[in-house]
Amino acid sequence: MIFMGRFLLSVVLFALMAASAHAASPFSCESMQKHMEGLKAAIKKAPNKEAAARERAKLDRVSEQYTEHCMKPKTGKPGTAAEAWKALLQATMQQLGTPEEESQRRRDAINQKGRQLGDKSTASRTEAGGKEVPVPHAIPVEGVLLIEGGSSSTFYGKVKQELSYTIQETFVGNLIVTRYYDHAAGRYSAREDYAIQTLSAEIFAGPFSGRGCAKYTGSPPVCTQWHQIDLWQIADGEEYPGRFDGVVSATSDGRAVTIRIDGPDIEFGSSQGPVTIKTGCGDLLRETVKRDEFKQWMRRSIVRIKRDVSKTSPGCRPGSTVSLEMHIGSGQ
Repeated sequence: MIFMGRFLLSVVLFALMAASAHAASPFSCESMQKHMEGLKAAIKKAPNKEAAARERAKLDRVSEQYTEHCMKPKTGKPGTAAEAWKALLQATMQQLGTPEEESQRRRDAINQKGRQLGDKSTASRTEAGGKEVPVPHAIPVEGVLLIEGGSSSTFYGKVKQELSYTIQETFVGNLIVTRYYDHAAGRYSAREDYAIQTLSAEIFAGPFSGRGCAKYTGSPPVCTQWHQIDLWQIADGEEYPGRFDGVVSATSDGRAVTIRIDGPDIEFGSSQGPVTIKTGCGDLLRETVKRDEFKQWMRRSIVRIKRDVSKTSPGCRPGSTVSLEMHIGSGQ
């Protein structure tokens, strides 16, 4: 019996040691992101300042682990470091009251970490056994997105709804330039990666005009009552803080930089009755340029793009356009 008791005790101790070792093993990057999301929610729900401080301390520790294990550059995947910064900021930061304040805070956080990683001794400690350390630097950007479009739909070959509109959205954000410190050579390499993160600052629709059929008669049906479009509202999730990123975004690879524009969804309606038309132009525009051209934009501190989207965006009338003007380095 004594022997059996000791045997069982040994089994229990072994199991506890194994469980402890498993708990101490690094989480996957995805698991750490989810853990940070949970801690962020716990901070918001904390009953008092002391409880919030405890959860914040946990969050800081997990954030450090995430930075160490998940932000190393991956071979063949340029831009990974910038995307990791986006995920880290989204998971750890409680957003401030305005998009301008939030963009500034993200910029400060990225640049502070970039200065730490840029220190050669820190880089050596961080990447012992590795070759390159990503060192990010965030530059402020601001701009305006202009959508001049329209749409129409038919019923039995005749107009059912028609709309023309102009939508303007201003935005603020950061261009993140990531350089790479070559640990083996003791200097920065020639490689640079680029990413853009932006927040919507203001959305306005106008001028606009349109109509929708509210009543049909006859066979084939003919519209006998029209409602004029005279109302508009921004769709849910399109404004800050509901929209965390993506008015204008960009990523880079070895040869090019791809810029994506995602305009706001606006719902137009009539005060006369239940007629609703939702915009479709400007939802997604992708522009890919060579890295040298993107560097020229950076030197000029301005980006201007105007494209006809009637052939690439279903539901857009002919001649619909999306225009982007973005200033780089404003507010420094």
